[in-house]
Amino acid sequence: MNKWNIFKVSSGGKTGVFRVPESKPTQWDTLPLSEEISISWNYEGDMPDKSTQADMDRFEEALSDIFSAETSMLVLVMTVGGLREWCIYAQDYGRFMQELNTLLAGNPKFPITIIHSHDPSWRYWHSFTDRLNQQTS
Repeated sequence: MNKWNIFKVSSGGKTGVFRVPESKPTQWDTLPLSEEISISWNYEGDMPDKSTQADMDRFEEALSDIFSAETSMLVLVMTVGGLREWCIYAQDYGRFMQELNTLLAGNPKFPITIIHSHDPSWRYWHSFTDRLNQQTS
């Protein structure tokens, strides 16, 4: 996986933190990674408290193998206004979900919601990264 850039963005009195790779992963068009999967975790407050942050870190660590596999890639993490979202692109949604359930087995139930869409041109990812790059140019 590429190195990550971290952007801190303030708008309308709210602050968001966005973590994105320095460059688009090379697998995005060769495999293709065309299935966009958003895993959301809602929490109280603008940013997660220490306990919630520790739980989120545990969740992300449990999924580190699937987040950097050849057939799936974590490409955006955003934390803003009571929401942390991990954006993953995968080759196959069903396979991703099987792997996710296997990796989470034995962990406490995490308060997550999963949304999936077919997005071969990475429109969702670009909707964030293009704006972040404009703000920092």
